[in-house]
Amino acid sequence: MSLDSLNIGEHISELKHRLKIAFLSYVGILAILLLAPAQPAKAISFTGTYVPFVAFFLARVKIDLLPAGWTLIASNLTAPLEVYLVASVVLAAVFNSPIFAYETMKFVTPALTDKEKGLLYPFVISSSALFTVGVLFGYFLLAKFLFIALEPFFVTAQTQPFINVSDFYSIVFLTVGMSGIAFTTPVYVFMLIRFRILSAQTFRKNRVIIWVVVYIATAIITPDGGPVLDIILFVPIIVMLELAVFLGGRS
Repeated sequence: MSLDSLNIGEHISELKHRLKIAFLSYVGILAILLLAPAQPAKAISFTGTYVPFVAFFLARVKIDLLPAGWTLIASNLTAPLEVYLVASVVLAAVFNSPIFAYETMKFVTPALTDKEKGLLYPFVISSSALFTVGVLFGYFLLAKFLFIALEPFFVTAQTQPFINVSDFYSIVFLTVGMSGIAFTTPVYVFMLIRFRILSAQTFRKNRVIIWVVVYIATAIITPDGGPVLDIILFVPIIVMLELAVFLGGRS
């Protein structure tokens, strides 16, 4: 049944059904990350230390990004619990995002025209791909360079690099997440131009202002990384943004 033939109550019921599926899948993934043992054999035999599944990801982040000689410490008793919960919530959202996107598309698609449907799927695919690229870019380049850029200041101040575990993982999650979001911006710009909500000429006339705003945003996304790190994120976003404006104008 198409959405056009449904009344408002049926629309709301359909939306509730889709959101319920997305929510339950999120809860299920979150429960696995929080409770499932990383080493089931040891958990079943009641030997060794119980380690939840999310510990795999936290250990990988520490190996990949924590500079040699740095030590993570807990400044208070709840810091490890905060990291454990926040990491699980963030990772569950990432793993559940394809399900959420699918349910959203299933709800919206019947109401679209054939022309709009032809734009919807490329939009979802391209935004998902760019978000993935942005996350990888933020993880392997921005976050890593951020800690490398901060390391000389510990030497200058003659300070031992004992880092609060909450601060370390918060910076990683913030940098990686915002990098992923920033990389999807050109897709939305293209769609705004494609549907004639904004014109490509508007972007071209205000190019300098837009560039300044983007640079300020990159400075916020990459805290304490300095101008070099800001430029590393700024350049690819501007290139993709200009390409989106060009393609949007051509379309």
